[in-house]
Amino acid sequence: MTIAQLTVGELRDMLDNRPQEFDSWHVVDVREPWELERASIRHACFRCSAIPKGTVLDRLAELPRDKKLLIMCRTGGRSTEVASWLLQSGFDEVYNLQGGITAWSREVDPSVPTY
Repeated sequence: MTIAQLTVGELRDMLDNRPQEFDSWHVVDVREPWELERASIRHACFRCSAIPKGTVLDRLAELPRDKKLLIMCRTGGRSTEVASWLLQSGFDEVYNLQGGITAWSREVDPSVPTY
């Protein structure tokens, strides 16, 4: 099964130029709370749910089935695994944020620390 990818450049373009399109997406950050405190996407239009990877399967009811799901983590490994679980659980439109918060820091906003 191939997981669809969204690049940080595509996400930035959507947030900057098509924020109404972002309304059809639901972002799930699967990092641990301490990671979110250390580095997060800061953009006026950006919002996400924080659901650590280890709790995702117990919290499926919190995820909307009428939106595209964008899953993110630090570098894309955990989020790819979670995206796979979600597809196997019957979610239709699931994407991985390619490169995660590290790619966001390197390619979009260098003020976001890497770790």
